[in-house]
Amino acid sequence: MRRSISVLAVVCLLSCAVPLFAQKTPETLKPADYEDADGYVVLSILLSHAHSEIDPSFLLAPFLLSPLTVSGINADSFQSCSRVPTEFASAAADFRDKNKQNWNLTKKINLKFSYKFSNTGKHTRLAPTQNAKDVPPALFETPVYQVSAVGFDASRTHAIAYVGAVCGPDCSSGSYHLLVKEKEGWKETTGSPVCQWISFNLDFLFNRSPS
Repeated sequence: MRRSISVLAVVCLLSCAVPLFAQKTPETLKPADYEDADGYVVLSILLSHAHSEIDPSFLLAPFLLSPLTVSGINADSFQSCSRVPTEFASAAADFRDKNKQNWNLTKKINLKFSYKFSNTGKHTRLAPTQNAKDVPPALFETPVYQVSAVGFDASRTHAIAYVGAVCGPDCSSGSYHLLVKEKEGWKETTGSPVCQWISFNLDFLFNRSPS
């Protein structure tokens, strides 16, 4: 009798322990920090340009930047528009390889204005006004900018980077920027940016009642 109880106890112990171990799932790996010094120089230049183009009404709010890199619509979408010069071919290949993963941005972005990292999924939307029908409900109070890891050629004199902005769940835009390193520093080439796109829900414009 005692032997039967012992056998049953062992069987129960094993059968009960297996589900406990089976339920354990591997922890999600945290994206590695982006550590490319030249990449941060390029991104700083492009974000400075983006800041200068913001509507003055937004300048009182902090400049928001997503903490994770993105590749754009997809990592090689800039090649499909056939507007990337041949001298940028190796930079384009490097861009595609680097942006197969997301990178964690650090405060190495050097800007002459204040900025902070913000997750686009946890952003405040526009508050309604007295005439709520005139407020597009899907817009954020301020846009959140997104950047990619920078692709370089072997000599690090040609660079490709993506810059986008998210202004709501149905409101976003982006483009790919081509830069060349000259004696004075990095400068965008003629015709840059390329493959510009914009997505915006205009239903609120066409469905409003006449004032």
